[in-house]
Amino acid sequence: MSNATVWVIEDGDYSDYHVVGVFTSLQAAQTVRDAIGEGTIAEWPLDPAVSELNQGLRFFSVRMLRDGTVEQAEPTSLQSYSIGKECWIWRRSIAPAYRGTGVKDCLCHSVFAEDEKHAIKIMNEKRLQMIAMGRWAEGEQC
Repeated sequence: MSNATVWVIEDGDYSDYHVVGVFTSLQAAQTVRDAIGEGTIAEWPLDPAVSELNQGLRFFSVRMLRDGTVEQAEPTSLQSYSIGKECWIWRRSIAPAYRGTGVKDCLCHSVFAEDEKHAIKIMNEKRLQMIAMGRWAEGEQC
């Protein structure tokens, strides 16, 4: 996977959403955003998913509880919104639909892996990092 990124100024919502510009550094993006006075800056990876696909890896959706219990680990289709590999704590304990039901929070992540066992291993490593860094309790993104 390429670790190179670009910085993108985004502005607008829904049908008005547009990219203002793409920059090679955060400082450059901030300079332009400050000059125009609007927009948000996002970090985008260059060539997302290319290396993984060339290695023959498949995309898996994985959900894991804090204690390591696997709720879901299954191949999933690669979607345009998922190649950034977002990872987050699903705070079901405070979500209105789940509040008071005893359903535990879980770590949700989509990963490239050789198989289901490999996907679970990747997720478990991420889970342990989140716990060690104190980020599980805060419900932060990975």
